[in-house]
Amino acid sequence: MIKLKKIIFILILICLSSLVLAEEKTTEMVPKLTAAETIDAPTIVDSSVYPFWGVPCTNYTYFAVYKDEKGREPKYMRIWLNGVWHDMKLLKGDPKNGATYTYNYIPDSGSSNFYYFETSNGVGKARASIIDSPDNGPLLFSEKLDNNEIILLDKNGKEIWSFDTGRDWVEGVAISKDGNYIVAVTNFYIYLFSKDSNKPLWSFCKQCEIPPVVFGTARGIAISADGGYIVGDLDGILYFFKKESNKPLWQKSIESGAIGIDMSDDASVIAAGVGEADGGRGQKIFLFDKEGNRLGDYKPSHLDYDQTGDFYQPDVTPDGKYVAVTTGCPDRRAYLFSKEGEMLFRSEQLTFDSPVHKSAISDDGSLIAYSADHQQGKEIVFLLNNEGKKIWSFSSQDDSTARAVSISADGNYIAAGTSTGHIYLFSKDSNKPLWKFTESGRFAPFGDIKLNSDGSLLATGGTTKKVYLFSKGSNKPLWEYPVNTWITKIDFNGEYIVAGTGPREYFMEGESISPDKIQCKEVIQPEPFENYIDQMGGKGMCIGNCTLEYEENGINSEKVCGDDMCTSPQETYENCPEDCCPPTGCIEDFEKRGGENIEDIDDVKVGEESINEENRKEQKSIFQSIIDFFRRLFGK
Repeated sequence: MIKLKKIIFILILICLSSLVLAEEKTTEMVPKLTAAETIDAPTIVDSSVYPFWGVPCTNYTYFAVYKDEKGREPKYMRIWLNGVWHDMKLLKGDPKNGATYTYNYIPDSGSSNFYYFETSNGVGKARASIIDSPDNGPLLFSEKLDNNEIILLDKNGKEIWSFDTGRDWVEGVAISKDGNYIVAVTNFYIYLFSKDSNKPLWSFCKQCEIPPVVFGTARGIAISADGGYIVGDLDGILYFFKKESNKPLWQKSIESGAIGIDMSDDASVIAAGVGEADGGRGQKIFLFDKEGNRLGDYKPSHLDYDQTGDFYQPDVTPDGKYVAVTTGCPDRRAYLFSKEGEMLFRSEQLTFDSPVHKSAISDDGSLIAYSADHQQGKEIVFLLNNEGKKIWSFSSQDDSTARAVSISADGNYIAAGTSTGHIYLFSKDSNKPLWKFTESGRFAPFGDIKLNSDGSLLATGGTTKKVYLFSKGSNKPLWEYPVNTWITKIDFNGEYIVAGTGPREYFMEGESISPDKIQCKEVIQPEPFENYIDQMGGKGMCIGNCTLEYEENGINSEKVCGDDMCTSPQETYENCPEDCCPPTGCIEDFEKRGGENIEDIDDVKVGEESINEENRKEQKSIFQSIIDFFRRLFGK
């Protein structure tokens, strides 16, 4: 019997509540502790809520880790939750080394839950999960998001195939111009399919076992026009493949996770926009050729800020001559670069305090459409020429955010989808919409949109759990196709539509559940909190005993090859194949996904570049890393 490999997940994949819902704060302003109150105080070294996101009627665990350098027991450890104090229970540990306290709560509505922690050793007090106002969490969705899928449809709305990714969120999809190949990237895998089968031609992974709770991080994927080349990102490494093999031709550090990737038809120009990383790294646009040579990179400068602005999904012209891209806060601009990495223009700041989210460029590079998060009634769609001159912009009293934008290959038509359930179609000659479509419902944002080459057809999808196809002549859909859950990514080559599901585009887009009370007929029990912490491997986490022996990289130094646990980074496939999967995934994992005709996995050994060594040496709490992740993901 094939032994299933156990992976200790040390990815920084988690979205922290205080930053996810940074725009949604309680009106409860809590007076700060005075300096006198904090003298000789204990510390709360970690605190949050587990799982970080989910649905109502789930048993959530709020936790805080108490530590006192003199070993004094707490006089109290409590949580303030929605205006009421609750005592917390000791889970394990001791005051000197770290004692973990928990409080369980089952929300019975979609309302936000605000919380913070307070403790005292009898002399001083300490708090956590609060700055001026309490933190917000868990993030509540109307969907469990455990039934994700990749769907291929033809332009008549007929399903060609679907592929189940389960709880693994889809983060990007792309289809070759000839329609023969489809690629997708999830939180953990890169897949290549042919249009004729839902069995992957191959898959590729680094951390191959999907954990019980997925927290997600942005990824990027692109494919050449003929399907011959694929480029994708996993955890800040760019991997470049030929379609014949899941063994990368090359891999390059891009410092941080890619928020989006695109490339020219012949793969001669590859663009990756990345978020923030520790030590001032990331928040760049990177350009490579298909040999892996860096053509250029760019990072804006904002001396008054720790951040400089994440780079979002780039759009590359078919010939690779132009690369359009946008940035988040504090930069908030539209850009155009040449294939050599020369900046052709940098716009003025297009919003007051929110990211410029997407870009779409015509095939000849003469016109670029940009969409933005903004404010109600402010500009959310911009059309610029390749000299940076604004042709027109669009605003609506009904909308404040457009996270989806597309332009036809000839530049004659522009389409945008908004967070309030509207689709707009424009001609290049006017900011007055040719038509407007409205989807009813309390939470109906559109996450992605794609026009065909001449703008005669428009494919889109969102939280209504449907793929739509429109013609340019009418705001009435030609057809609607139901899928399992929220559509977050779409690509359309004029003949086939590929869609992927997940929550990526819908963070900070309002409440998907009514605040009205509901009756919990069943309580969902997630993976036990203790099990989850054990599975995370304890990287920097003070759970119970906070004085375990750690190596410089912050991981428990004890490891035993053959214990059925892949303790990264000490154990790898090369030095302990008994415990660890190869970069292409364990054979049993691949077989579960229907793989066929893969090269001998034992021969596929990807020697990753040595990157971020200084970062690996940081003994950093995983939840501090979580905070950093959301700062770089949303740029706020």
